Amino acid sequence: MKNLLCLLFVLCPAGFHAGVLAQQPATATADHAAFASNAVTMVANDYVIREGDMVQVSVFNEPELTAGGRVRRDGTIQCPLIGSVKVQGLTQISAARAVEELYRKDYLVHPEVNLFVSQFAVQRITVLGHVQRPGSHELPAEKNLTILQVLGLAGGPTRIANLKKVLVKRVVNGKEQVFRVDVNSMASGDKTVMFFVREDDVITVPESFF
Repeated sequence: MKNLLCLLFVLCPAGFHAGVLAQQPATATADHAAFASNAVTMVANDYVIREGDMVQVSVFNEPELTAGGRVRRDGTIQCPLIGSVKVQGLTQISAARAVEELYRKDYLVHPEVNLFVSQFAVQRITVLGHVQRPGSHELPAEKNLTILQVLGLAGGPTRIANLKKVLVKRVVNGKEQVFRVDVNSMASGDKTVMFFVREDDVITVPESFF
């Protein structure tokens, strides 16, 4: 158990999440070119835009079309001339192409749109049972974390935790699903049992009775 605790802390040091947040731009008023450059390094190409993300949009040689704001509940942002544009569920590149198409349709001949996520919506996960810090924990939205890494965020398991039968409750298409995960096998390096968490998962670490 001590070796497993050490592995958890190596995978998820206390400064991990703070380090991710420290890379976020403070406001949308920073120099636009530098801001866009920073965003490219922070967000993976396959990151899917979510409700609550802060999105910045600019059109080459058209400064009056610069826009920015949080993705609303209907999944849209507001852009000059073209109004609401659905970006939720799209990657940054796909969303930029969608904006370009709308400008090309009625206003511009060859629009070149730059769109990037400047701030991520908060994602949370709940860890219960035999961990050092049970409760709700914030996740870095642009990262895919394994259940092993999330237990590290929760301080690691207690000495009486049963890591062979960790339960994960997840709502999929409106229905609750329960997964039993052998975290011990993951910790030993078995990649065939790798389990990645999702927003709003509820993880329960039971007690070992031996």
